Amino acid sequence: MIDPRLRLLVAVSEHGTVTAAAEALFRSPSGVSRQLKDLAAELDVDLLERHGRRVRLTPAGQRLVTHARRLHAQWEAALSDTTAAARQLCGPLSLGGFPTSIPSILAPVALRLRGRHRMLEPVVHEIESGELLHAVESGGVDLGLLVADEATSRVAASHVEVSGVLDDPIDLLVPEGHRFAHGTEIGLEDAAEEEWVSGHPHQDAYRELLTATRAVGYAPRVAHFARELTATAALVAAGLGVAAVPRLAMTVPHPGVVQVPLTRGQVPRRRVLLALRHGSRENPRVAAAVTAVGEVSRALCTDRLPEAGRPA
Repeated sequence: MIDPRLRLLVAVSEHGTVTAAAEALFRSPSGVSRQLKDLAAELDVDLLERHGRRVRLTPAGQRLVTHARRLHAQWEAALSDTTAAARQLCGPLSLGGFPTSIPSILAPVALRLRGRHRMLEPVVHEIESGELLHAVESGGVDLGLLVADEATSRVAASHVEVSGVLDDPIDLLVPEGHRFAHGTEIGLEDAAEEEWVSGHPHQDAYRELLTATRAVGYAPRVAHFARELTATAALVAAGLGVAAVPRLAMTVPHPGVVQVPLTRGQVPRRRVLLALRHGSRENPRVAAAVTAVGEVSRALCTDRLPEAGRPA
């Protein structure tokens, strides 16, 4: 077995603080700090040093992280080969994903896995896209879903494997009686003068809205911020603004609002990606999850265009 403290060191390297690394791995900061101190003492080298409020790796720590990443890739390959010999898939399998991927993709995936492999234990974690790659590489989850952005191109190709899952159209959410509620040819550019309800700047929803509106030539005037879709729908229903909602998110009806598909001009979409550690794809447990993600995603891509003016 590879010393589990090496995975903790890789996580600190990725996240920059012990606290953030502990959160990504669902551990306590004090426990992570203690184990890294023990590892440094056993090796008789300094692995971390303070840099303001953050920590950074010493040269020895950086070299150890390089070796740890290679070891973990080899270990994933060894696990895949060993698990392939088992007759029955069993044990825990961690699935991570951004909030709106859970009801539409990950929950159905978990159900399929449990139905097909009774001894397999899928565990779903809600993780914002900005943290998902770190969670996969550091071992917090085995595989996960994220929304593509400019950071995706900076993935270290030798550590994490990323592939496309589906393109998710962005619809408008407007209050009943709004001028767009029963329109048939609506473009995102038509909403340039609207006030918006969106997520906070660190959330996927805000970044998605900013990217989409910039593509058609304006920046949105965000009047209200809401973390959850239920809160967003309530603010829209009250007439306090409109919202951009990924179609995957609209799996549950919300009173007082209308989901309007954008059909004119440049239709905004978000690219949903699947991430897993290199060397793990041949692991039958991971392969079963990848297959289930593909099946659920293909089903979602079949006839998901809402009728214009349909209550959401």
